[in-house]
Amino acid sequence: MKKKWYKTTWGVILLLVLFYPAGLFFMWKDTKWKPKIKWSLTGLFVILFFGFGMITTSKESALSKKYRVDTTPNQTAQVTEAPTSVPTIKPVEKYNVVVTSQIVKKVNGKYRYFFDIRNKDTKPFEGSVSISLFTAELPNAIAGDTFNTKQAIEPDLGTSVYTEANTGPTSVHGADGITKFKYTVRKGNDIVNSGEGEITTKFEDVDSYGF
Repeated sequence: MKKKWYKTTWGVILLLVLFYPAGLFFMWKDTKWKPKIKWSLTGLFVILFFGFGMITTSKESALSKKYRVDTTPNQTAQVTEAPTSVPTIKPVEKYNVVVTSQIVKKVNGKYRYFFDIRNKDTKPFEGSVSISLFTAELPNAIAGDTFNTKQAIEPDLGTSVYTEANTGPTSVHGADGITKFKYTVRKGNDIVNSGEGEITTKFEDVDSYGF
């Protein structure tokens, strides 16, 4: 009876090359090769088997590191930013505090410019008022002062203040005389009102009284 092809010597060799597990099986079962040859071929294929397995594992490990896919659920990190605190800018509360020129007096060789600081608002005012004196020719103030309230000025009430200068009004020094004033009303650091006005023509030479 003719042997099947895979039981022949050439069939076994072909299986050893193409599919060595089957080749080894039929080599031990159907060939009359010397045991030394059989064990040598078996050992060789075992070495090749484990060597190929180690090479394959090494390549897969290298590829895994290179093209690693994160299998954890894709959870997009959400950074919760604290809401930016926008400072609330409180509008400056205006005060209807006005300044008017009352009279100019010459006292001890200097000129005293008297002003009325009047609270025309509906609420008490407590703060400071700066008054500056100007001539018609010069852009910068040539005299002035700042007055702080000693106590709150109630509505419809006022106080009288004065600031001194070496220059008199136009009735004394003509074109070089002081003609106008500017004022700034502050409550704390806030400017709550401002304005300007003409220097009154009322003038009194106290020095001429000979006191």
